[in-house]
Amino acid sequence: MAGQGDGRRIASYGAWGSPIAPGDAVGAARAVADIEIDNGAIWLTELRPDAGGQAQIVRLRPDGVAEDVLPAHLSARTRAHEYGGGALLADKGIVYFTNDADQRIWRDVPGGKPAPLTPEGPWRYADMIADPARGRLIAVREDHSGAGEPRNGLVAIDLKTGAVSELWQGSDFVAWPRLSPDGARLAFIGWNHPNMPWDATTLHLAVLDADGAVTRTFDVSPAAEGFAVLQPEWAEDQSLYYLSDEPGDWSLYRWRGGARELVAHLDGEIGAPMWNFRTRCYAIAGGRAAAILTKNSADSLVTIDLATGTARPVPTPFSAIAPRLLVDGRSAIVLAGSADSGFALWRVPLDGGRPALVYRPAGTPIDSACASRPHALSFPTSGGDTAHAFYYPPLNPACAAPEGEHPPLIVTVHGGPTAGAKPMLTAWRSYWTSRGFAVLDVNYRGSTGFGRDYRRKLNLGWGDVDIEDVVAGARYCAANGLADGARMAIYGGSAGGYVVLAALAFHSDVFKAGVNLFGISDLEALAHDTHKFEAHYTDTLIGPLPQAKDIYRARSPLYAAGNIRAPLLTLQGLDDKAVPPSQSQAIYDAVKANGVPTAYIAFPGEGHGFRKAENQLRTLTATHFFLAKVFDLQPPETLEPLAIDNLG
Repeated sequence: MAGQGDGRRIASYGAWGSPIAPGDAVGAARAVADIEIDNGAIWLTELRPDAGGQAQIVRLRPDGVAEDVLPAHLSARTRAHEYGGGALLADKGIVYFTNDADQRIWRDVPGGKPAPLTPEGPWRYADMIADPARGRLIAVREDHSGAGEPRNGLVAIDLKTGAVSELWQGSDFVAWPRLSPDGARLAFIGWNHPNMPWDATTLHLAVLDADGAVTRTFDVSPAAEGFAVLQPEWAEDQSLYYLSDEPGDWSLYRWRGGARELVAHLDGEIGAPMWNFRTRCYAIAGGRAAAILTKNSADSLVTIDLATGTARPVPTPFSAIAPRLLVDGRSAIVLAGSADSGFALWRVPLDGGRPALVYRPAGTPIDSACASRPHALSFPTSGGDTAHAFYYPPLNPACAAPEGEHPPLIVTVHGGPTAGAKPMLTAWRSYWTSRGFAVLDVNYRGSTGFGRDYRRKLNLGWGDVDIEDVVAGARYCAANGLADGARMAIYGGSAGGYVVLAALAFHSDVFKAGVNLFGISDLEALAHDTHKFEAHYTDTLIGPLPQAKDIYRARSPLYAAGNIRAPLLTLQGLDDKAVPPSQSQAIYDAVKANGVPTAYIAFPGEGHGFRKAENQLRTLTATHFFLAKVFDLQPPETLEPLAIDNLG
């Protein structure tokens, strides 16, 4: 490899000096969550790890000035479904938000101070909309009073008194309340156990009287048909638009005159799994829609003529667009990133023209010279199928590896498991690739971004086909000179953490290290202990209990912990409701008892994912120290030590 004559320092892969410090990769990095447009201003929530994990509301004035709205003791975050989303509503200059600490809806009026609107109680609110003619809000409420599962429904909140009244409670879950322009009808989505919102949902339509009470409801698209219907939106002509995967990909539909019709079925899909409330994959703008089109997990922006269904691409440099799309006049407002740039808020002219940067969260920018570009890979896997991944090679303009050496590989596994990896720049990945590691981001069977059939390949196969795919991806890289087969690690969180543990337990010859962030070690225990939103998720992924009890046990890494011979690092939030801390403690104890090098870091006050800067930073530095020890690397920087049990 080049190096001696071009001024680059020759050093082993994995031991390169990097200009990207740990604090540049995590910690101070902020992220945009909810986005709203009101009165010519853009409002957003910004997640701030460097402010104790606060979700601050930021107002972007028409002149481009950004203003913080909330004092430090308030945070716009809902815990509905545990994953939240939809905690913000801006309406006529007034901001409504769900406050993290008490889960009440608060109101911020210009010139005043934020104050609670709804009463104290065991309730969580999300996905608010305004009903101005009746002086109220409509929202999803999760009721945690009483025994058993919380109850989910739609409620109305009186803006004068804060009084809350029930509107509808007819299914286990409800989302996307959307009021027709004339205020006479309310569209919303409902679904029941064991379905998740990407399995089968019902599009309901409620008829409201003058006071806003529901007089009757009927189904535009019932769940019994087996389609996942998402995101209802009204047009000014009272037509109702929505997304459905009836054709095999999420596509745009319309309901009008009592009939439903397919508007556009494109080469790709418009839609994303609803892990968070208020996902928006399209927006109606006059006689057309702006939409995020996903194909092979890469995103683009298109407009769709609503009369003809004809789609036209909107040129952008983006390869990843978050499902937070809005339209403002003749422009789309998108939270987007590319191979050269992380997520930022952009204004994109729908009729052509260069996107304009609206807002970029604070954080150290990554030098484009250290931005490893994603390479799309497709490779054979079990059952004669093909799986997909994005490969990021080592890249550092100041360093080169000795001739003939192959890089250590970090195989990253997204959570969900119904989610997907996007081809874009992240500071976390650049931290590793600039140090001489390669990264393989796997979209195993079951991932989104490849259509319904690929997404459903995980049904009854969780813990089987996903594990086969990450193993096949790692072996493909080793066989094709993309990685050192003796130095491959696997890294993942949540369902991705489960893949880490299962890969180490059931394919012990492939990976030489694993990093497990709040992963599942005991599938049956998870089915009994997890929160309502995912309480029956495993019925679809594995099978219902108790009938499939033996399969749950056979696919649980905890009961095969004796097969784990690779060193394992586990990290866990002690307030996690999705994957309880007992899951991590159990696998750590079992691996430690078997004499395998292992370490465990528990973070008090953290849930399913780490929101505080110091904990994100510790996760990164502990992972680096751990991999350096396991792979016998000599990084030039000094890393905070990590106590590793059984390390000889």
